[in-house]
Amino acid sequence: MTQINAIPSEVISHYNNLHRFLNSGLVAPDRVDFIRMEIAMIERDTGIRPQP
Repeated sequence: MTQINAIPSEVISHYNNLHRFLNSGLVAPDRVDFIRMEIAMIERDTGIRPQP
């Protein structure tokens, strides 16, 4: 498993998948906040941020 700055690749993959899912428009409106909270938790815990 590759790691970027000691962040496991599984976490990075999950983070990227959450962003893709959120941007896809397939998320039920009542679940959007949950997805955003999950993304924020990963950003807080790992220090990673989306690339512009």
